[in-house]
Amino acid sequence: MVRRRLLATLAGVATTVLVAAGGAHASADTAEAEPTGPLAAEMAAALDHQPGGVQLSDNAMAWDDGDVIVVWPDPGADAAPFGLGDGVRSDVVEALGITGLAQPFEPVADDLQARGSASTCQSGYYCYYTSSNFDGTRYQFSSTCSAYASSWGFDNTASSWVNRNSGRNYHAYDYLGGARLWTMTPGASDSYVGASADNRMSYWTCSSA
Repeated sequence: MVRRRLLATLAGVATTVLVAAGGAHASADTAEAEPTGPLAAEMAAALDHQPGGVQLSDNAMAWDDGDVIVVWPDPGADAAPFGLGDGVRSDVVEALGITGLAQPFEPVADDLQARGSASTCQSGYYCYYTSSNFDGTRYQFSSTCSAYASSWGFDNTASSWVNRNSGRNYHAYDYLGGARLWTMTPGASDSYVGASADNRMSYWTCSSA
């Protein structure tokens, strides 16, 4: 429902702009415009894996009304930024009701740094990172119980993780029916899954905590 409202809102905005420019045609498809910004190529590739995403910022895209969010590092950076990064599209974020994710991070004394730390995985989500020490691209999920990593473009590339979903354990597997690589209990994190499990996760599922 939220996504339908978002598409209708953005399509309405696009229609107003286009009519003012000379009466060009517009439709709901206008809301799913091509990604823009320095990471447009990465975002376009993500849409090839999982259509239907909306751009939240120069660093982030969302699917399923914000239940799934992918945050990429800035070009040349090692770690994805806290929150949604730069150039937040406020209208989209507000329509999805995830404005809290866009707030700037202000670390307190002795707190973890905003980049390359478990603190980048925000409350209510569990996160996979494509590099150790919580570096690389961050894939964060809230209500998703099980999925194939290939569906989101990070098959066999998970190296660290955080679980800040208080109600579930998440179990990572080499493949569906294969060996369990690790279990993510609520409140736990792992800066490196170990040489035997690194870059092997293809599937995960969940169980009640």
